Amino acid sequence: MKIIETKKENGAHEYKFDNGAWASVCTGNDYGSWEYQSDEDDEETYSEGGLWFEGKVVTDFDGCYDLPEEVRMALSELGYTLDE
Repeated sequence: MKIIETKKENGAHEYKFDNGAWASVCTGNDYGSWEYQSDEDDEETYSEGGLWFEGKVVTDFDGCYDLPEEVRMALSELGYTLDE
């Protein structure tokens, strides 16, 4: 899976993937959010949640049991790692 398009809009970093998925990540000092659609044309696949940071390390998240791989890739593109 590869990122095929990126853009920054209203403080959110948006990513499109070659598998048809879409992800968006908003980052802040201590917390942020993520959004994800496994099919960017099907809003029934939409999910979202929160992110908590210490520096460039994601220390916690909510909204799902495990972050989608596309959200993990988006965070990595922004220089973040997950504390697992």
